[in-house]
Amino acid sequence: MWRKIRLLLIISGLIAAINANAQFDDPKTIEVGPHVGVSYYMGDINPAKPFAMSDLQYGGVVRFNYNNRWTFRFDYSRATVKADDAVVKWRPERGLSFTTNINDFSLMAEFNFLEYYTGNPKKNVSPYIFGGISVFQYTPYHRILDHNLMIDTLINLRDHKLDTIYRDTVKGIDGKYHLTAFSQLAEFLGGRTKSIGLSIPFGFGVKFALSKHMAATVEWRMQKTFTDYLDGVGGVYLANNAKETIKSKDFYLSDPTGNYKAGQQRGNSAFNDWFGMIRVSLTWKFNLPDGRGCNLSKF
Repeated sequence: MWRKIRLLLIISGLIAAINANAQFDDPKTIEVGPHVGVSYYMGDINPAKPFAMSDLQYGGVVRFNYNNRWTFRFDYSRATVKADDAVVKWRPERGLSFTTNINDFSLMAEFNFLEYYTGNPKKNVSPYIFGGISVFQYTPYHRILDHNLMIDTLINLRDHKLDTIYRDTVKGIDGKYHLTAFSQLAEFLGGRTKSIGLSIPFGFGVKFALSKHMAATVEWRMQKTFTDYLDGVGGVYLANNAKETIKSKDFYLSDPTGNYKAGQQRGNSAFNDWFGMIRVSLTWKFNLPDGRGCNLSKF
């Protein structure tokens, strides 16, 4: 389904770009303002339900309106994505859950299907598509929830010192450290991942000119990442399960339910994670000291 949507967006953008006559009647402007909305995740725990367990996202945007068809923008988004096997019920027998905070910085181009200019009463609304590239910083947390012990806490997987957990959980009876188990533990805890990722953001929206200087947009956005660890679910189940002791009870991070054998995959390694947003922005227009260009439709 998502592949068909992406293909439709690409084809629509190409057709519109080919058929459009570029207009340079309006001066170049900059628009600045905040945005707010909801963010959600799709990956190993939630592969098929958009907006499941969505959470708050917010940030700011700077738009450079090159003409009434093309806009280039930079924006920052602070988003939280999360999922829980017990809620999503894709594979409830695993008992996995996570919460990840994301700081996303993106550069994108927008194409307006109609001629649009903030402040022009005849060009005051247009649907648009956009795409670009982003760099994001993310921190995955494992959520431990136990109603009997009244525990609801998040464990930052990057905070764990691998040698400490290794010494507590996988030191053999012979007193030696077993390197195979250590490498599995490092993979689970993010030892092979980085806190910085790349993604391809794209989507569509509608923009409205509310006044001479104020504009609003409503948009849906998806981001294809190049990491499978946005949710902290990756690698294989461990022979000696990594654990955290909270209030005198052991909580196992790799396999909370104990239903899996060592070496089995914890998720689907064939697909990377995605996250998306639906949001509203409100911007204020500033004119640039730039003259009007030519109208290409006259030639």
